[in-house]
Amino acid sequence: MKSFLQFLLFVLIITMALAGLYAWKSGQSGLPRDGSAAIESVLPKVKPAVGAAHIPGLTALNDELGRVAEAVIPSVVSISALKNPAVDPREELIRQYFGFGRRQPIAETGSGVIVSEEGHIITNLHVIDGAAEVLVTLSGGQSLPGKVLGADPGSDIAILKIDAPGLRPLGLADSEKVRVGQLVFAIGAPYGLQESVTMGIISARDRVASSESVNEFFQTDAPINPGNSGGPLVNIHGEVVAINNSIKSESGGNQGVAFSIPSNTAKRVLEQILAHGRVLRPYLGVVMLPLDAGTARRLGLPDDRGALIDAVFADSPAALAGLRRGDFIVKFDGREIGGYRDLRKRVSEANVGQQAEVEILREGQTVKVPVTIVEQGQTAAGALAPSPVPVVPQVVRNGALSGVTVRPVTPQLAARYRLPDGIQGVMVQLVDPGSPAAGWLQPGDVIEQVNDDPVATPEEFAAAAAALPPDQRAVLLLSRGRVRSFEVITP
Repeated sequence: MKSFLQFLLFVLIITMALAGLYAWKSGQSGLPRDGSAAIESVLPKVKPAVGAAHIPGLTALNDELGRVAEAVIPSVVSISALKNPAVDPREELIRQYFGFGRRQPIAETGSGVIVSEEGHIITNLHVIDGAAEVLVTLSGGQSLPGKVLGADPGSDIAILKIDAPGLRPLGLADSEKVRVGQLVFAIGAPYGLQESVTMGIISARDRVASSESVNEFFQTDAPINPGNSGGPLVNIHGEVVAINNSIKSESGGNQGVAFSIPSNTAKRVLEQILAHGRVLRPYLGVVMLPLDAGTARRLGLPDDRGALIDAVFADSPAALAGLRRGDFIVKFDGREIGGYRDLRKRVSEANVGQQAEVEILREGQTVKVPVTIVEQGQTAAGALAPSPVPVVPQVVRNGALSGVTVRPVTPQLAARYRLPDGIQGVMVQLVDPGSPAAGWLQPGDVIEQVNDDPVATPEEFAAAAAALPPDQRAVLLLSRGRVRSFEVITP
């Protein structure tokens, strides 16, 4: 027993000695006992390859870019639109019969920007279109119900409102002052990833990204992906210069070509919805002819910078002001016109009831004409525009247009084929396979004129076609959707 106690004492002494030795070694090395700083003490400290003192410009730029991003992120929101899926009624009955229940709403995501302390938000209409419920998530993570105040299909802008204290709005810049090459930041929630920031430049102005849009677009190379729609494009001052809208891509992801709606367009939609509950679409009442340098020389015009009036609608502001076919518009409300798209843009920016001065060239003379803009769908007198009277389709029997059947353009057909508002002409209903026009015309095309003669009814079209000699070609002003062009039909 005594020897056993001596053995235990010996083991205890050895253990304490080893523990003391370990503690002494740890103290000598300066390491904490958990070993957490072991790597730090072993690896030598390496200085940056380039010190901040050697790159003061880049260092300052780095800090400034970060400052812009930090300032604008709290004003950008993520939007979740809950949309009921389209379901076949028979499938729905089967699901209920077998107890599967109704299909759950589909959540589609996008972005938006807060533009007032009262909680007004600008986003894209296509983000929330058809939504049964809209949820807005702030940068801090708080989700709130979003109320849809109104929208403008023509510009794809929608206005929401949330109720929350302490919101931080962003200001809307004057998009007319935006320059190509200017630095911009795109903020949003691509693929649901909130508070994402990308940087690029304004690549181009006045792009036509959608044939249905009434406004033109900024092009940017700032990376934009699905989910960025409705989010802001901001300048270096943290001001909104545009609302991100769409991308051009073969793969569905960013390829460096994106389109954004100028802030002036978004601001106008916001102001009109708040003031009137809807957007008042300005109306001038002219059909403009696309013009190139060759056509301008043939018509004796100084150049192709302007808009040539091809037709004037009856009882329109243009008609009341005395504008007529052949007038060449060079200025609208004191601003030079670069082309027919530019005139369309200037008219869309005008206010309903505004008197705008239109400067034209007529028979070599400069004439200034005052025009009072009215709301689209009304005449200059303020009455609703008359609906077209149905007419029986007409079939041309001979000449360059033989085998072409046309019909009137009704509001239903105009909506189906996405035609320009107020278009006057006849719609192609059928083209005989043996017709000279086969391969050139197709159902849904609208013929506005034949050899410089406007054709507003099937009877006028039939008369113009019949007046063509059998061997004479027909030059047609054609509208396919919202794209106008000339087609030459040779017999």
